[in-house]
Amino acid sequence: MAANLTDPLIARHPDVFPLAPTVQQLHDLLAPFSVVDRYTQPFQQKLAPYTAQFDAHYESYFGPIHPLSTKFPLIQPHKAAFFGLLYLALVTIIMPVFRAASFKLSLKPVMRVYNAFMVVLSSYMCVQAILLASASNSSLFCVPMAAGQAGEHMAQLVWIFTYSKVIEFLDTVFMVFEARYRQVSFLHVYHHLTILAYWFTILWMAPGSDAYFSLAGNSFIHVLMYGYYLLASFGYSPWWKYYITKMQIFQFCCFCVQSVYVGYVMTESRCSFPNVLSRGLLWYMLTLIALFLHFLLTNSKSKKSQSAKTKTT
Repeated sequence: MAANLTDPLIARHPDVFPLAPTVQQLHDLLAPFSVVDRYTQPFQQKLAPYTAQFDAHYESYFGPIHPLSTKFPLIQPHKAAFFGLLYLALVTIIMPVFRAASFKLSLKPVMRVYNAFMVVLSSYMCVQAILLASASNSSLFCVPMAAGQAGEHMAQLVWIFTYSKVIEFLDTVFMVFEARYRQVSFLHVYHHLTILAYWFTILWMAPGSDAYFSLAGNSFIHVLMYGYYLLASFGYSPWWKYYITKMQIFQFCCFCVQSVYVGYVMTESRCSFPNVLSRGLLWYMLTLIALFLHFLLTNSKSKKSQSAKTKTT
């Protein structure tokens, strides 16, 4: 059910598209890392039979890659999996070593730059997703997969959002280097790993359509979250810091509503978004709601306990 949204769309909404990068620009962005690719070629060649098998299994389960995603860098499933494995190595190998060695390094200046960058990037992704979706369709859910330039721009935005989840692994890197090990919880690790896996599948199967909704919603929450981290590093405490976790849970509930409507009421027979993605979103969001609620309630009990101890002393 792809809408024929090509040149007429661009003509009607020329202000939406100038900020969208081209595929070539995305490749150029990763060009500095080509030296890593060059020096690891022998290792990659040894792993080639296994990575090819992994990619084949992935394709057999999720189907062929969507035409709009074929030209992107890092689009092979094994490369996304590699980032996930590096993250697991950080948590399961590097973190215990650092802890045993009592290693600690303050990275506050670097974190300030990172948080400012994430505020800008998240703002861009949120606004761009809303503009692109509203330019191609007037409905909130069951948004058609755009074709032509509109579809290409949305797919590029989905690629940026997907690999921004790799950039967000730095959240954990900073926690490990600053010895904030308690913050590297199951919820933290599960959320970082699974959101990359889910969004890579979106990039592979349907880089657009109803993906815009969670892309925009999650980016908006991240503007507030990284904005809070940035301000807190300078000693400011914004009013919204008390609502961030609750807003995260609220966004997950909104995604559940979208999932039920698109995946179970309308289904892929009437919407462009595949059932495996829309229905899978519901069950994924339920796990996050449960984990975030547990985090919220545990924190609340901890604060009440500390408050009671303070009053008695």
